[in-house]
Amino acid sequence: MRTPVSKGASPFAQFLADAAAGTLPHLSFVEQRFFGEEVGATNDDHPHADIRNGRAFMNLVYSAVTRSPAWPNTVFVINYDEWGGFFDHVPPPAGPIPPADVSAGNQDGLFGFRTPCLVISPFAQRAHVAPQTLDHTSILKMIEWRWGLAPLTVRDDTATNLADVLQFDAPDVQARQLGVPTGPFGSLCSPGVAGPSDQEWLPLLQMAADSGWPLELNLLV
Repeated sequence: MRTPVSKGASPFAQFLADAAAGTLPHLSFVEQRFFGEEVGATNDDHPHADIRNGRAFMNLVYSAVTRSPAWPNTVFVINYDEWGGFFDHVPPPAGPIPPADVSAGNQDGLFGFRTPCLVISPFAQRAHVAPQTLDHTSILKMIEWRWGLAPLTVRDDTATNLADVLQFDAPDVQARQLGVPTGPFGSLCSPGVAGPSDQEWLPLLQMAADSGWPLELNLLV
């Protein structure tokens, strides 16, 4: 196993090249484009952007990962921090509260409403909804379990390991490719009355929207 080291941030094009070559680091975070959210230049599913750009971006990452030579040993997680609404009929469970959370005012340790999480892997069960109680730190738990790392706080230390939803004894490397239109879709908008500074930025924001400019963060090379 290679020694885990921090590589830092890279352009999204580097992620695509590494995926095609089978040289992705052990752990990669890929972020969508957040620049220009107020005028719809992002592809992160937030207003005022066209949601089809977010779908196209996720399919681009999905295709790169599932076609990579490293795919047979990959776990690809699509994780949301919101779900687009403010009601959930399932009461949130509570977890232990790290000291930093206590200092920030977290007194009950409630997880909050549920958010979508997709686990895509040769080891993932097809058309399966995991019954376990998982939270965002379950991803950290899986990373720590895989590489023998110490937990960051009591929250990830006590979280359910996301790897519990995987079946390592029955891998299936088949990955269906999806016919998602690539875009780009929509056009920039300027809520309200745009000031002179907004007008100056619009050409640059349009270039970012047209170029598909997300960011990749590589760790544990």
